[in-house]
Amino acid sequence: MFRKLVLLLLVALLFAVPARAQNVIGNQHTTVGTLEGSHVFTGSKITSLSVTWHTQTMRWMMMFDAKTVPPNGALTPASNLIVCQFIQGAGDQADGTQNYDWSAHPIIVQTGVVVVISTNPASCTAMTVDGSNNWLAGQMQ
Repeated sequence: MFRKLVLLLLVALLFAVPARAQNVIGNQHTTVGTLEGSHVFTGSKITSLSVTWHTQTMRWMMMFDAKTVPPNGALTPASNLIVCQFIQGAGDQADGTQNYDWSAHPIIVQTGVVVVISTNPASCTAMTVDGSNNWLAGQMQ
């Protein structure tokens, strides 16, 4: 009986997969008590984002693989825009929240994650950073 138990444990250890811990930086967000038009996140992978707005106007969430906010105006390939999505409802109501979930397929970046809320009517081709009207929170790794 003892030999069977030892043999079973050895076989189990042979096929065991080592556990790998995720390097979770955690939830990063706008400074409490303030609002902003853009946010620079630290980390190389973003799994979720929440945007809460407080004024009624059309908005686009733009995510850049960068460490600084690009200048307002027409976007170029050098801007490193990696995600651009219309924020549904921002033009219809003064207050609201839009959540994005990439937990199944995280967005991986080389430089950093900069999220800009743009009010430019040219949508994903040009950027105008929204004023201090938004609360941004993201889950980073």
